[in-house]
Amino acid sequence: MTDLFTPGPGSVFDPTADLPEGTTVLEASAGTGKTYTIAAAATRFIALGQGRIDRTMLVTFARSASLELRSRVHERLQSSMRVLGQAMTGRGPQDVDPVDAQLCTGSADELARRHANLRQALADFDRVVIATTHEFCARLLGELGTLVDHDTTMCFVSDMTAVRSQVIDDAYLARAATGSTSLGHEQARVIGAAALAHPALPLLPGPGCSGDEQERLDFATEVRARMARRRRAMGIYGFADMIERIDEALADPCTGELAAQTLAARFDLVMVDEFQDTDPLQWRILERAFHHRTRLVVIGDPKQSIYGFRGADLQAYLDARSCADQCFTLGRNHRSDACVVDGIAQLFGRSSLGGPGQTICLTPVTSSHEQCRVWLDDAVNAPGVHVRAIAPDQELPAAEARKAVVADLVREFVALLARGRIDDGGTIRNLRAADLAVLVRSRRAGDQVRRALTRAGIPAVFTGGETIFGSEAARAWLCLLDAMCDPRPQLLFELSLTELVGWTPGRLARASDEARNQLLVLVTSLRETMDRTGPTGVLERLCVQQDGGRPGLMARLLSDDRDGERAYTDLRHVTELLEYERRRSGRDLVGLRDWLAGSIRESAERADDDAVRRLETDHCAVSIMTIHRAKGLQFPVVALPDMANKYIGGEAADRLGRSLVHAGGVLSLDLFGDRSPERHRAKIAEEQAEDLRLLYVAATRAQSRLIAWWTRTRHNTSRSALHRLLMNPHDRIELSSSCPVGTDVVASCAGRELVRLTPVPRLAGAPEAPLPPTGSPRLAGRVLTSTIDHSWSRTSYSSLVAGIHGAPGGPIGLDEHGTDDEPQIEGRPAAQADGPGAAGDATPLSELPGGTQFGSLVHSILESVDPAGPDLAERTTAATRRMLTQWPVSGVPAEQLSLGLQAVMDTPLGELTGGASLRHIGAANRLAELSFDLPLGSANGSRELGAIAELWGDRSLVPADDPLVGYGQVLADSGAARTVLRGFLTGSIDAVLRLPSAGVSTEPGQPVASATARYVVIDYKTNRVPTLPHATLGPHAYTPAAMTRAMIEAHYPLQALLYCVGLHRYLGWRLPGYDPVHHLAGVGYLFLRGMSGPEGPADAAMPPGVFTWHPRAELIEAVSGLLAGGHHAEGGAA
Repeated sequence: MTDLFTPGPGSVFDPTADLPEGTTVLEASAGTGKTYTIAAAATRFIALGQGRIDRTMLVTFARSASLELRSRVHERLQSSMRVLGQAMTGRGPQDVDPVDAQLCTGSADELARRHANLRQALADFDRVVIATTHEFCARLLGELGTLVDHDTTMCFVSDMTAVRSQVIDDAYLARAATGSTSLGHEQARVIGAAALAHPALPLLPGPGCSGDEQERLDFATEVRARMARRRRAMGIYGFADMIERIDEALADPCTGELAAQTLAARFDLVMVDEFQDTDPLQWRILERAFHHRTRLVVIGDPKQSIYGFRGADLQAYLDARSCADQCFTLGRNHRSDACVVDGIAQLFGRSSLGGPGQTICLTPVTSSHEQCRVWLDDAVNAPGVHVRAIAPDQELPAAEARKAVVADLVREFVALLARGRIDDGGTIRNLRAADLAVLVRSRRAGDQVRRALTRAGIPAVFTGGETIFGSEAARAWLCLLDAMCDPRPQLLFELSLTELVGWTPGRLARASDEARNQLLVLVTSLRETMDRTGPTGVLERLCVQQDGGRPGLMARLLSDDRDGERAYTDLRHVTELLEYERRRSGRDLVGLRDWLAGSIRESAERADDDAVRRLETDHCAVSIMTIHRAKGLQFPVVALPDMANKYIGGEAADRLGRSLVHAGGVLSLDLFGDRSPERHRAKIAEEQAEDLRLLYVAATRAQSRLIAWWTRTRHNTSRSALHRLLMNPHDRIELSSSCPVGTDVVASCAGRELVRLTPVPRLAGAPEAPLPPTGSPRLAGRVLTSTIDHSWSRTSYSSLVAGIHGAPGGPIGLDEHGTDDEPQIEGRPAAQADGPGAAGDATPLSELPGGTQFGSLVHSILESVDPAGPDLAERTTAATRRMLTQWPVSGVPAEQLSLGLQAVMDTPLGELTGGASLRHIGAANRLAELSFDLPLGSANGSRELGAIAELWGDRSLVPADDPLVGYGQVLADSGAARTVLRGFLTGSIDAVLRLPSAGVSTEPGQPVASATARYVVIDYKTNRVPTLPHATLGPHAYTPAAMTRAMIEAHYPLQALLYCVGLHRYLGWRLPGYDPVHHLAGVGYLFLRGMSGPEGPADAAMPPGVFTWHPRAELIEAVSGLLAGGHHAEGGAA
């Protein structure tokens, strides 16, 4: 074995030191605060001016982890800036960590510079890349552009389960139809699913095999090829495609080096968290793109690498560690008490947690909590790690051993809840059920524990994160749909035994012909209900009281069954998913049955969050979850009931169990499961190493008390992780793969004073809480007594003005360019300009068609093109052709539309921007599609839309010379004035431009400092204005008077004001020192057909096509307060 990294003195990471150049590995044991370290290191890096936030990338593996990391980094930037601000005023910071203390050391100029860097970072925080691994790959695809073989018109699909199943079935049926396969259908499904789950891994056995081996290899290869062709034909791609395309781009012999340089030049700092769960392909991408090109920091803990079944390869982490320029550890545990930290260290000793050829041992850490925070009675100084050995001198069958463990666990929890105390942040209180957690290896074990705890009167919930399609509720619904489709007796009897009907086998056996006929009547009635009202109606029908006074489904489950709350929650969940699928796809009864059957069959592969099983209660309860689900969490007390229970088959066999194995040092997919004795032994060794890491992850969730159970069984104990550690008294690095159970485990642990092993007798059964007295009131549905507020709604500008000018209100949530952008405007033609060009100065956009689709097309192009970049004409034309495939509009030549939009981007915007055009401003100072959801009204009341018209009439808010001064009366006279503003207002601003302060010049396209910038609301309009008969529509028609009239008649002033309120609140939340008088710089409505390019009048206050409005900050604040239900605003957060 090779010890790739042995931490020595001085290898503990110092967050107050500069991040080294090159590649750094930061090995963070459980509970040592790696998220804190990442946030602190990034904050220091930015504060000292070593990098900018928009050139920083932080990557982690899970969506929840990336959201937490984003929140923690933002909080750290805020707190450090606040501490620096105190130091700048002479007030010494109190109780700060070493990083903040160091940042507050230096001259006044240095502190001011650091404070300004953090202030700018907060202002630009939306530009930092904090992403999951898959989001990171999507970002790299965008950065590489044409250097990567990626079609941007293809659609990303996160869950390919259905497509994979179709491809596998098609491949199998094609072979079966010609008689060219000896594989069974289910066997082919398993092989195909494994091949597609790990598409980049080499296949075993490799080339040169024959017979059955060659057939499996050929089938897996064909399935992969078919899947690639199917994705291309459907125009979709997935996670694996992104990673493979980036890897291919970086490995390209001609452009690979340029691609790597492009990515490295984009970022000053790249930090990758949870790196122990990476795979060889992901590490290869990071190595080629960033290793020795920029600062690359990978953070992980190889002892917590437990996702081998998903393709995570611990060897990839070790490869990264071996080629890193420096390696550090974190030396202090902030989660667990010293008694737990030291007890776990003694339990594992020097044992290696790595597979063959990998030495991974625990590194020494100290605890921030010297005293144990949980104790029983007065035993404050008891060991933190307890092993309860049940009848250690008695061999038990595996099933009996599990029952005995569960019974003792319940007894232990009863004692803890009766006599346990906890120091909760300085407050001493009794232990509660929510302080306790049970971590298990499987759903089945968790259910067994949950039922036993519930019977004992201890509330418990299983939070395993498993899919609802693996539940009894899903199978019950499938039985019902089967019976509806084909009401044969056998299917009716199967349905009767589900929780939907609730018969027992005994009742079914004793049922009379009449009772069985009633089942048919029930199913026929439910079939009619399904046709009328869908799955939701069926469940509601079952919940009502049945004939003969029998309770309905809900009352029966919640009153007669201790697991009823769990069952009812699952049934409602499956019902909602069926209802959603029916409405989404329009499936009939047979289609819904097939969809549910497929979902159940593929339940282990489903990744969508909607299918994750819900909690049955949010009351204070014991948390039961799988170890994988618990990773990253912590609990005061953790119980491990099955870590001494591990079954491993003896001889090699033909099964695809653990199908990933290292062959020649390369992670490979073994299509023959365990048939090869050599590969079988290698898999067992890797599996046992991962079991040790599973035990480490589970044990380190405990803050103050860890309890594990040991039993003596014939087959399951000897190879379990806990037993192998307990039977390692000489502290060997290399653990035995199997330890005999005949040895006295009590004597073996006698010398471990930090791990208490307690022999306990076997209980006959788990204690149970007394049943409620007979005569308890029967549950009944609650009567609705509250009043429904029908004025509450989620609305938008389009909905508010729907019907006023003939424009239909679109569905809530559509962006403005998704609705009719060209309302019909009645009235006199626009005044015509005299002089040359009045009759023939049409722009390329003048004669192009209009309508919703055209507006969406134009908005999409303007959003996707950076006006400040080189080759604007080429890029705009390419974007136009690409968007025309998504928003096809007949009669729109790509070249003509592109030419017109180039003119738009080159047109000076007058006094709104100091004469600058969109090209001068650039995408670096443009926030496209700023969406908002603003609460309307409050508990104290709501206002009507007409109240805004009243504010418009206040000349201190809208002066007499305001170009839109007359709109207030138009709004007051409209039918929308009586609309109650209660609920939420949603919208999306086409663009917000960031402009320099008056008198400050900037280079074209360069970012403007956010703190001193001014912000302008921009809205793109493709409206035509009225012209004289036979006159050409051109810039001459878009005079200030014509645009003002168009604005008022289309009710755009209301839209503009609402957008200003949205920007006002956004800046109030996100911009330090926000002042609406300074930072809000007006509104620009760009009538694109009137914008002719740079030859227009650059010095005009309102050039043709550019309507400019400067609403007073006081008006915006007043409307913001009015929308919130009051009469005035309270600063930027109104």
